[in-house]
Amino acid sequence: MVNQLIAPGLLFDARLALFLEATRSLVVADLHWGYAASHRAKGNLFPAWGDDQLEVTLLALVADYTPAEMIWLGDSLHTLRARARAEAFLDAAPCPVRVVAGNHDARWSRIEAGPLRRGLWVLHHGDQPLGETEGIEIVGHHHPAYVHRDGAGARLKLPALVQSASRIILPTVSPWAAGVEWNTRLQPGDTLWAASPRRIIPIRP
Repeated sequence: MVNQLIAPGLLFDARLALFLEATRSLVVADLHWGYAASHRAKGNLFPAWGDDQLEVTLLALVADYTPAEMIWLGDSLHTLRARARAEAFLDAAPCPVRVVAGNHDARWSRIEAGPLRRGLWVLHHGDQPLGETEGIEIVGHHHPAYVHRDGAGARLKLPALVQSASRIILPTVSPWAAGVEWNTRLQPGDTLWAASPRRIIPIRP
């Protein structure tokens, strides 16, 4: 298990999850269950891959952290037509799961919650601004990543968490998502936590 304490009581796991110690909440964003199935239903030649990896990752996280709850922070589905695996996971989930609406799954019948408050943290998908609110936002939606270039043509992209004074942006857990380069978007005081399987690396402007 590789994780990093990024704020008091807040652990970022290299498997792209956030753990809130005070409430024992395990938070993941942008799972996009059924990504391949959604494309295959349209006739696109995608391998039937991805959902097994999601399930293995989530179950391993639950086993390691024994959370009181798991929070899916929006875009848990890629499309409604490919919801079967996500619903099967929820039906057999080893802990309570709160499902927050995202722009991909706002009409899904399993959506239970809008913005959630956990102590200082306000959790929502991030596709719509909340307006003025007390607390620090935890959102998904943006799929941030860190890109390293060596100057000789080599390029490495890693999923990353963005931390600022007012907001935390989680990376996508979907194995299909490439991520959006965030290097040039950092503001003074921000930290980009790049996650590799064996190390979490802080990047600052």
